[in-house]
Amino acid sequence: MRVLVLDDDKVDFLYTERLLSSAFPKEEVVVSWVSSPAKVNTMSEIDSYDICLIDQNMGAYSGIDLIQEFTEVGCLTPMILLTGEDNQALDEMACQHGASDYLIKGELTPALLNRSVRFSIAQKEQEKKLAKSAFTDSLTGLSNRAKFDSTLEIALLTTERAKTYLALFLIDLDDFKIINDTYGHPAGDALLKEIAARLKSAVRRSDIVARLGGDEFGVVLNGYRSESDIFLLKEKILNVFETPICFGEQTFHCKGSIGIAVIPPDQENRLATDLIKSADGALYKAKQSGKNSAEFFDPSLGEHIQKIAGIENALAQAIERNELVLHYQPKINAGSQLICGAEVLLRWHRENEEQIGPSVFIPIAERSLKILEIGRWVFEQACRQQRSWIDAGIKVMPLAINISPLEIKADGFVPYIKEMLAKYDLDPGLFELEITETALMENLDHFTERLEALAKIGCVWVIDDFGVGHSSLSRLNDLPISKIKMDRSFVRQIETSASSRKICNVMTLLANVLGLSLVVKGVEEQSQIELLSLFAKDELQGFFYSKALPPSVFEKSLIQQAHEEYVAHPQQWLGMPRRRYI
Repeated sequence: MRVLVLDDDKVDFLYTERLLSSAFPKEEVVVSWVSSPAKVNTMSEIDSYDICLIDQNMGAYSGIDLIQEFTEVGCLTPMILLTGEDNQALDEMACQHGASDYLIKGELTPALLNRSVRFSIAQKEQEKKLAKSAFTDSLTGLSNRAKFDSTLEIALLTTERAKTYLALFLIDLDDFKIINDTYGHPAGDALLKEIAARLKSAVRRSDIVARLGGDEFGVVLNGYRSESDIFLLKEKILNVFETPICFGEQTFHCKGSIGIAVIPPDQENRLATDLIKSADGALYKAKQSGKNSAEFFDPSLGEHIQKIAGIENALAQAIERNELVLHYQPKINAGSQLICGAEVLLRWHRENEEQIGPSVFIPIAERSLKILEIGRWVFEQACRQQRSWIDAGIKVMPLAINISPLEIKADGFVPYIKEMLAKYDLDPGLFELEITETALMENLDHFTERLEALAKIGCVWVIDDFGVGHSSLSRLNDLPISKIKMDRSFVRQIETSASSRKICNVMTLLANVLGLSLVVKGVEEQSQIELLSLFAKDELQGFFYSKALPPSVFEKSLIQQAHEEYVAHPQQWLGMPRRRYI
């Protein structure tokens, strides 16, 4: 066992060393002494030890401050604080800042030290296992987005202190969707795994490679002393895409576009958001340049970044300016061909300004976390609209609302939903909460409890874009899911692709086995409906039936449908109060 002791008093160190020998008589204990934290050159030096014992009083240094600093930059070694006083407040503070334990020097015995060291090491190993599960992409084994974000923050701190370069590469695969749609998800998965392995091989072990989602990867390169090293790595990463990838009898020539942003050693005020925006702007330029190209960020891309920043700032004021509105796209019962609900879709109307679609402003809202406020606004507006229709005597139907994973993660998500339902006195079953399959599977352990809490009161959970993610069927069966919503890509190809028709059939069977309703979206042609009629399904949605409608227009559709039902089957309405929609 390797032990590092940080103590400015040599006598105390020698005493601790003897205690360690007595505490572990049957083990080889190698003890290293550092009298000043300034002599610790790198974090990897600390991480090479099994345990670190840190004295609270080290002259100008506080043990708690050191533990906090080491924890913030990602120290993986368990740390025990040693102090000469029995102070409960100090004990609690030490644990809050990252210490595994708190020991009083005057009360130390070999048995107590043995127990504390073993507990600290075991606890840290358990934390590492949990962190690996939470921060690893299940398909490729790379770091996921959450790990990427935290690693980037740490890299910004360490490179600023060390005065070295930091480079961020954002990589987007060209034509991945075509390969995925043509040869199927197994081929797409194999391609992603191979690219991930090649990227790992192209960089140092200390560099971070992450899968950010879909076919996008991020690489954080830190500790480089010259720009030439970064240019060399750019060529190595481009070479990743030169060799074809084989899957069964197929050979794929997958290319990648790369956006690169570099922070020089002397730059101050380093922000992860700025670096990501710069790399994203460079990636945009690379894609415009053609396939398999890499572009460095330069000031000429500032216009693109400025535009994004302008949208972000305008979005922050959109609610106050009453620029956001909800539209409703009808969902159709596949059997009766009558409206059975609607999906709530957000629109942003900017008077005398360029109109911006949700595919642009929603990702910006998520990056800036403005989605949390917008999401709450959307849900309350939908509640207010349902209450308005009920009070007007209009027959209401379930409204499907898209929920961002950031909303579910946020504190207060479940209480807020309950609060709004109570405020407007609404049946929870009038709302279907949609989350994409990919977002759900990536956050399954964190989301399950909150999904169950809302399902228990009657809210309906729906998995959106089903079929493009990597659901575990065993886990899916345990989730409080009531519906799955087939990704529109399968409907789009149902006429030309036999595999898409097979997938539609499999999804129908899967939904039936799991007792779930199946919603098919993206229906745009009569011919698609005729083919879909071969498969059992519950609800249809798409431009063939209707685009998303303003509230007043959707309301008229509900009233007209109710009137037609009354005319066709008046006996069903006998004894019921006369309402506006009749």
